[in-house]
Amino acid sequence: MQIEPNRWPGRVVPSTGSDVDVAVESLCVRASWADADRRWVRRLLEPWFRAGWSVDALLVAIDKKPDGTSQGRPRSRAQVAHEFLRARLRTWTADGAGLAKPPLTGISLGEWYRVNRRNAALNAPRRGVGLTAQGRQAQAETRALAHRRDPVERSREKGRRRQEVLDSLLVPGQEVPSFADSWRLVAELIPVQRVCSACGHVRNEVSRQAHRVA
Repeated sequence: MQIEPNRWPGRVVPSTGSDVDVAVESLCVRASWADADRRWVRRLLEPWFRAGWSVDALLVAIDKKPDGTSQGRPRSRAQVAHEFLRARLRTWTADGAGLAKPPLTGISLGEWYRVNRRNAALNAPRRGVGLTAQGRQAQAETRALAHRRDPVERSREKGRRRQEVLDSLLVPGQEVPSFADSWRLVAELIPVQRVCSACGHVRNEVSRQAHRVA
């Protein structure tokens, strides 16, 4: 699998010769070292890659010391790239006996590829659940109604469908209540107020119990 230098994963530790070439180019591009001699940079970094260092770890080592303090000012144009890199990495040698542990843990290219594929599968759009027969019929009716240009016809169709839904809620065998039935129901719930024609006095009808005659 060939990866462009500007897309090389920073945490991947290169293992093959071609991967090392891409990682070296990625480091020079990210560090803005266009004038760097790639052959000398590769010769310098091969032991670090074998020790488990990645491009991200090397960039951290260029800027920071093992104790977290700054390494100083960035490279100037007067400094040779691989010599500047050698001086910065010298502080990351374990008392001259070997290379220090990288500040960032690296992974192999195969492991990165598996993680990348798993994340792509988790973030892939999920297929929607298919509509039922009733859902497809309702969708077709809605689309047919939407394509009608006459607004009056659309309003009538909408009212007809609403009436069909209301009629489906009726108890079987009963008729649809009329407007007069609604007024009759209101009259039964609210007592009628009578007005005196002479004085305009309004009084409420109060039901009284009938007196028994002994």
